[in-house]
Amino acid sequence: MKKSFILHILVVILGLSGTMLPAQGYQALNGSPYAGSTGIFNNPAASIQSAYKWDLTLFSTQVKLTTNSPYLKNFSLSNYDSSELKLKDGYSSRFIHSNIDMSLFNFLYKIDNKKAISVGVRGRTYNHIKTSSFNFVDTINSLHSFLVANRNTSYIDGFVTHTGWLEADLNYSQVLFETNTSKLSGGITLQIMKGLSGAFTKINKVSYLEEKNATDTAYTFTNGSGSFGYSDNYDQRTVKDFLKNSRTAVGLSLGIEYLVYNPEINNGANNNLTYDWKIGVSLMDIGANSFKPSQYSGQFYSPNAAISDANMDSKLNGAADIRAFRDSLNSIFTSNSTITDNFSISMPTRLIVNIDKNLGNHFYVNGELSMNFYSTSSYTKLRTRELNLLTVTPRFETIGFGAYLPVQYNTQGQLWIGAALKLGPLVLGIHNLGIFRKDPTLNGGGYLLLSIHPFSKRKVIGNLDCLY
Repeated sequence: MKKSFILHILVVILGLSGTMLPAQGYQALNGSPYAGSTGIFNNPAASIQSAYKWDLTLFSTQVKLTTNSPYLKNFSLSNYDSSELKLKDGYSSRFIHSNIDMSLFNFLYKIDNKKAISVGVRGRTYNHIKTSSFNFVDTINSLHSFLVANRNTSYIDGFVTHTGWLEADLNYSQVLFETNTSKLSGGITLQIMKGLSGAFTKINKVSYLEEKNATDTAYTFTNGSGSFGYSDNYDQRTVKDFLKNSRTAVGLSLGIEYLVYNPEINNGANNNLTYDWKIGVSLMDIGANSFKPSQYSGQFYSPNAAISDANMDSKLNGAADIRAFRDSLNSIFTSNSTITDNFSISMPTRLIVNIDKNLGNHFYVNGELSMNFYSTSSYTKLRTRELNLLTVTPRFETIGFGAYLPVQYNTQGQLWIGAALKLGPLVLGIHNLGIFRKDPTLNGGGYLLLSIHPFSKRKVIGNLDCLY
């Protein structure tokens, strides 16, 4: 927590560092009857609509990142050592948004043809960095050079929000009613969470003046405020105490799925594979994680006009630990206070509408609209959100093989074309094939899933026929 913490607070938020911290992210499988236990990550009603009697996902993970600044210069798969992580030059607002999702031993079991349960454990983290517009050139290497390059910038403004937690998912779904031409199912997932990590930084419209003399140029800060905080379990010395000081919270996800059958094609053999249309609506991740702030978390107001940028640089870089860092900030600002109230960081609450069309002969097309309830840019609230907005996924899929081509338009206005492949129990996917072009921005990510379930077509279809 020496210089690395100071750089995280004062440099990363300004976009001067290329360091990044890397669900609904298993995009290719959304709406699929072959999604198994991971289907509840998109709609809690999906478990009873699974093609399988049971499914055990041994391991799944996904990472997704969107940014408009860092990129890899001279990127080459054959000579990746020549690549350099760079930031785009110019005057603009900068952002990095990312999430990571990892799950272990998610198990789905159908009690009968009307009810299903699913349980599992997940680890999740969301990270958001956003700044106001500023100028960047690759010669910037200090606070002073940053201010020189931004002498015409009105103020510095931005935030960092991070949260990470463990989650036990307890899912129940059932068929609500069924006819010869349709079926409606509903599901609910109780999320029991352990908030492992929470942190934030806020810089609010910090302005400055340039003062020139015969031999030097200096900057003094004239207005603005800031704050930073992190969960107090980071102050603990052992892993046991770290976990002990983490707080427990509860989240909730709800969903329904409506299947429409074509009796002329099915001849009465309706099941979870023979639908014509599938329409799903879900409300995901209602809730928040709460954290007790560290004793070193604080708020700071009104910069001391007697302190120049050189003085500030010296004070912050000379801080040996987080206590000294906090003391330095106290001397830089004329007013300060300790954050004592618990802070909460919301989960990525969102409404998902998913429509899946069965084209026949194992071809499908899926369309999904994901609408976040919250913006991460609120200064008074700490929020997280998903990156998905609108996705269309054509796919060819059987029990043991699948090929997928998801096309996403995300919340940052970026168009991603991805790809995924299912080979038996393994699913591999990438969110954005553009990562392979020359000098790519670090947009995209990928996912991997390993699951065990019945692979015999005769057995799966036989079970479905018996059930339905």
